[in-house]
Amino acid sequence: MNIDDKIFDQIFRQQHKKASVYLRSAKTKGDNYDPFRETGFDITKQNPLPVKVLTKIESPGSLMYNELGLVSAGALSIILQDRDVALIKNSAKIKISGLEYYVHSEAVGNKFLLFPTQFSEFSKVIIFRRDTGNT
Repeated sequence: MNIDDKIFDQIFRQQHKKASVYLRSAKTKGDNYDPFRETGFDITKQNPLPVKVLTKIESPGSLMYNELGLVSAGALSIILQDRDVALIKNSAKIKISGLEYYVHSEAVGNKFLLFPTQFSEFSKVIIFRRDTGNT
């Protein structure tokens, strides 16, 4: 590990935030399961897993056009450890500071971008807020 990696690792440990990552829930047949109407499933909710991330709001220049005018895209750049990338990619919901973001399976049109960083054990992910059109 070179000196840049050690410095970044120390900054990561001191400045990180907690992101809540919810994995996909299990869907099982319940007592009142009806195969003809596709009802009666029991859905098991997962507890959130905490993931340490460094966050950076993307520049205000990242805007998307809406019929009524310009709306902020709500892009957030997060840096996380490589071991947590699989959790982020397989998640059903991502919450950071009370805001919900698109997950990998629901992101359409580059709303979830994954990049390697120059630091050896970290990756960069750009995610977009879900409630962009509601403001």
